[in-house]
Amino acid sequence: MDDDASIRWLHRRAGLGLAAGSSPGDGAVLDALVAPAVSDPDPWDGLTLDPQDDGRRQAIVAWILHLLTAQDTYRARRTLMLHGWLVSALDKVVQPTLMVEQIRLLDSQGGGSYPALLRAITVDPAMLVYLDGRTSTGRSPNENYGRELMELFALGVGEYDEADVRAAAAALTGWVVRSRIGDAQFVPSRHDPTPQTLVGVTGVDDVASVVDALVGHPAHVPFVARRIVREYLGDPAVLADAVEEVGAAYATSGLRLDDAISTALRIGMAGTSTRLVLAPMPWLAISVRATGAAPAQLARVASRTIRQMGQLPMLPPNVGGWPSGTAWFGSSSLVARSHVAAELAAATGPDAPIAVAAADADLDTMAEQLCLAEPFGPATTAALAAAQDPTERLTLALLSPEHLTS
Repeated sequence: MDDDASIRWLHRRAGLGLAAGSSPGDGAVLDALVAPAVSDPDPWDGLTLDPQDDGRRQAIVAWILHLLTAQDTYRARRTLMLHGWLVSALDKVVQPTLMVEQIRLLDSQGGGSYPALLRAITVDPAMLVYLDGRTSTGRSPNENYGRELMELFALGVGEYDEADVRAAAAALTGWVVRSRIGDAQFVPSRHDPTPQTLVGVTGVDDVASVVDALVGHPAHVPFVARRIVREYLGDPAVLADAVEEVGAAYATSGLRLDDAISTALRIGMAGTSTRLVLAPMPWLAISVRATGAAPAQLARVASRTIRQMGQLPMLPPNVGGWPSGTAWFGSSSLVARSHVAAELAAATGPDAPIAVAAADADLDTMAEQLCLAEPFGPATTAALAAAQDPTERLTLALLSPEHLTS
């Protein structure tokens, strides 16, 4: 890839596209993307989020609008990624304020120490509700969170046994959620203080020692490295050298996520990656920025249709998060995307650079406006050339294989 192509690749993989009419060379290097000189407002500032008064929908729509308009697109994309990794869901949590506070936690701590984030998310009120930590007592420890902490958050499948699940469950007992206040509180009388042996580490008896045992396990660094590579670069099985390099950066940084992600992105900008299918929210955000369509209106539309697309923020389908890859090419998801693409194309102003390019059948400029690293392929080029009018051409471009992938 040349420099402009690698920068466009970067904005599709790690950001949420470029604003309409922007040049990919406008300071959009990796360091500027990861540490921009901008600060986005809190998307939920000023909202009451009463669960009895449309608060859940308001919370979701506010986050969608933020994803469509954020200037710090790297951070917004990273927070969405972490929400699909350290999962809670509003349908079980119920209280939108608890979910909002969890997203704020992921946003504020998501680039720093991953062990610190694991400690914080373990006693986060939304997580305590979602994976039943609030009802886990020394007499009756609940194993849900301890199991998912090891399998999905820290180690991976096959790196622990049932004795480890029981040990983690016992060590993590004693936390409750005070519903009126919405915070977590440790109640010693509900805790089992018996020292446990967890993944071979003795003396484990609280949140900190559980996390320390897991992040010190030999499987932890490669597990996180594979997760980062899968998110930002592609298939870890094909990119074994990248997994090793990302893992080394993660380990030497003191287990900081931004260091691991930045290393992965440098590898990708140098030309090492595999094709990824864009999940619905990044696809929508990149499309909105490319077209310049009014995001406030689209946020309301998207909140009604994005569930069919398959990725409604705050409502992942299960603790494993959203699917990936070709799962996004299911018929219902693609039909929903086609409806959104048509609405976006119709809402694009005639003077928008991508609309001008569509009217002129300037396919190379359309590809650049969509932040594509490469021009449209032969099949897409033929379909776009045969389009009857600029709006149809733009709709087809938004649904092209090149734009549905990254």
